[in-house]
Amino acid sequence: MPRDPLRYVPHVLVASVGYVVFAYAALPDLLTARLGIGLSEFGLLMSAPLAAFVVVQRPASRWVGEHTSTRVLFAGGVAHVALAFTLDLSTSFPVVLALRGLWGFAGGLLLSVGATHISRLADGTSGTRQQGVYGGLLTFGGMLGFLFAPTLVERFGWLALHAPGAVVAIPGLAVCAHSLSDARTAPTGTVAAGGVVLHPVVLLAATCYVAVIGSYVTLSTFVTAYFDDLGVLASLNAIVLGAATTGRFVGGETAWRFALSDRRLVATSTGAAAVGFGALAVTGNATALVVLPFVVMLAVSIPFGAVYNLAAEATDAEGTALATVVAVGNVAAVALPPITGTIREATGSYAGAFLVLGTLNAVAAAATYYTMVRQI
Repeated sequence: MPRDPLRYVPHVLVASVGYVVFAYAALPDLLTARLGIGLSEFGLLMSAPLAAFVVVQRPASRWVGEHTSTRVLFAGGVAHVALAFTLDLSTSFPVVLALRGLWGFAGGLLLSVGATHISRLADGTSGTRQQGVYGGLLTFGGMLGFLFAPTLVERFGWLALHAPGAVVAIPGLAVCAHSLSDARTAPTGTVAAGGVVLHPVVLLAATCYVAVIGSYVTLSTFVTAYFDDLGVLASLNAIVLGAATTGRFVGGETAWRFALSDRRLVATSTGAAAVGFGALAVTGNATALVVLPFVVMLAVSIPFGAVYNLAAEATDAEGTALATVVAVGNVAAVALPPITGTIREATGSYAGAFLVLGTLNAVAAAATYYTMVRQI
C-alpha cells in the first residue's frame, strides 16, 4: 500500500517551525552584540513568539473546528514561510521583537493544528507514536538551527539565518495544496469549549505540558550560554537538542511497542526530570554539571507525545483540547526564559532556575500519579 503523504505534512512543517524558533538560541553572544541587549532581553526573543503561541490558540481551535486541518495548515504554513524570511531584515531590537511575535502567530497555529491533524489520522498508541515523532521533529529542526545557523551567518550574513528553515516547509505546503478538502482531516465532533477546557484529563495534560515545554524551552534557550559559563567549547548545545529529539521519538515508540499507557509514561518521565533538575541545582561536580542537562532534556522529552495524545483522546473536540494544552503550556514557556535570564544575571548561576523547573516536573508527576490512583 502506498504511503499517504498527507500524514507527513505536520512533521515537515513542525521541523521548519523548530528551526525558526531556536535559530536565535545558537548565537547568544553575536545576537546580544548585534542588537545591543542583555540576557534578559535575549530571553524575550524567545518569549515573544511563545506569547503569540498562546494568543493564537483560541482562533486556532475555532478554525480547525470549522475546516479541515489540512486547509488550516496550508494557510498557517504560507504565513510562516513569508514571515520567517522577514525576521533578519532589521537590527533594531524592538522591531526584531515585534517580528518574532508576529511570526509566533503562524508558528503557534501550525503547532497545535499539526497535532490535531495527526489525531484525526491516527489514534491509540499509534497516535502517541506519531505525536512523539511530531515532537521529535520539532526539536530536530531546532537542532539543525543550532548546528548550521552560526556557519550560515558567518559565510552568508544575517539574511541566511532563518531562510533555510523556512524553505523546509515548502514540500509540506505543496502536499496540502492538493488535499485541502480531504474528508479524513475534517472535524470529528462538536463539544462546548467550556466543557473541553475544564475536562479533568485536559487539565492534567495542560499541567504536564507546563513542565514538559517549559523545561524544554528554557534549556534550549540557555544551553549555549550555560556551557559557555562552564568553559565547554564543544558543540554540546546541538547534542542536547538531539537528546530532546531522541527522547520524543523513544517515548512514542515505547508507548506503541509495549502498549504503555500515556499516564504511566508521563508520571515516570516527569518524576525522573524532577530529580535531575534538583541534582543540577545542588551539585558542584564538574562532570555532573555537563552530563545532567542531557539527562533532564531526555526525561522531559519522553512524555511529549503521550501528553498530546492524552489531550486529543479526552473528548471529541480534539482541536480545542490540544489548543488548550498548547496555550497553557506556553504561558509558562513565555515566562521562564526571561525569569531564567534574570536569575542568572542576579545570582551568577542557573541553580535557582533549575529548582523552578524541578518543582514543575514534580507537580506534573504527582498530578498524573494521583489520577492513575483515583482512576480519573
